Amino acid sequence: MIPYGHQDISEADIHAVMEVLRSDFLTQGPAVSRFEGAIASKVNAKHAIAVNSATSALHIACLALELGPNNRL
Repeated sequence: MIPYGHQDISEADIHAVMEVLRSDFLTQGPAVSRFEGAIASKVNAKHAIAVNSATSALHIACLALELGPNNRL
């Protein structure tokens, strides 16, 4: 096995995950809105949108840029 990094997961992180798992909202709940707000604030953006994966994020970015099959970077 090749070591690639070490996760830094605190007790507060574990508590936050448990709080969501025990709530009525696994997705689209108040934690998501708080996360989006925190990210938007951190990067000084008007809005931020949470998605389920980096693939989804890249797909949305391509749509926002109106990239199609014939576009080249």
